[in-house]
Amino acid sequence: MKIVWTIVALLLLGGLIVLMQPTHESASTLSQDAMIDDALGGDSLVQDTTSPANTQDSAAKPSTNADHATATTATIDVAPAIETAPEPVTPVVAIAEPTAVAIDTTTPAASTSDNTIEATSNTPGEFTPVIPEIAQAQVIPSKFVRLADGSISIDDAWTITGEGSKETPYEITWEFLSSAQETYMPRLAEKKLPARIAFLSGKHVRISGYLAFPLIAPTASECLVMLNQWDGCCIGVPPTPYDAVEVKLGISMKGWKKHTLNFGAVSGVFRVEPYLVENWLVGLYMLEGATVDREL
Repeated sequence: MKIVWTIVALLLLGGLIVLMQPTHESASTLSQDAMIDDALGGDSLVQDTTSPANTQDSAAKPSTNADHATATTATIDVAPAIETAPEPVTPVVAIAEPTAVAIDTTTPAASTSDNTIEATSNTPGEFTPVIPEIAQAQVIPSKFVRLADGSISIDDAWTITGEGSKETPYEITWEFLSSAQETYMPRLAEKKLPARIAFLSGKHVRISGYLAFPLIAPTASECLVMLNQWDGCCIGVPPTPYDAVEVKLGISMKGWKKHTLNFGAVSGVFRVEPYLVENWLVGLYMLEGATVDREL
């Protein structure tokens, strides 16, 4: 009986010894946990040794600054890059400075686009003469054509012979001078003077007509040459500005018969000078330095 209890006691003692010693599997597990703790800086060991309540509290706490920085960095890395469109480039255009061009306005050049020739040329054909400016008048164009015989056809209606010089003056007619009234009537506010009339201003001309001298003076330095007969007083048709020319003689003359009709040719430098009184035309044509030839 003692032997049985001795065996039971030995078995109990052996069981206690076995229970008191750790198993190999538990030692291996503890070694692996220690290595994980070293790699994570001890966080896992702390979490394993903490109570379940502490673990739940830690999970409920907000993330640390390091975690927030990591999340921000991840957000920036994930966001797609936005490409900025290049700014438009304004082209630079070089502007050349205008070059000054000297224009000679003293002598108008004759146009060659319509086969015209210079006024000084005697070549037959259409030409453009120099037209002087006329006070109180607007000069309108006319057509000038030099014919083969040297005469000038104007506006396909009148023909003028001569060269406009003192030796060979232009021969003009009263019909030609009177044509100015078609467009030049200042009292009606019509002041367009044909270039064919203005062309003669400053040229030597010769015209024939009736002469009217002063009635009282024994000598005369002026007279009128007219289209119609008029004695200067009561006999005949008084002249108009379009069919009369005021003549300033180069040399005073005498010996005419008063109250008689005198006829002759007058030569001199022709002037177109409108003389207006409250827009009424009183005079239009003049001859300066004139000579009178009464032997016709």
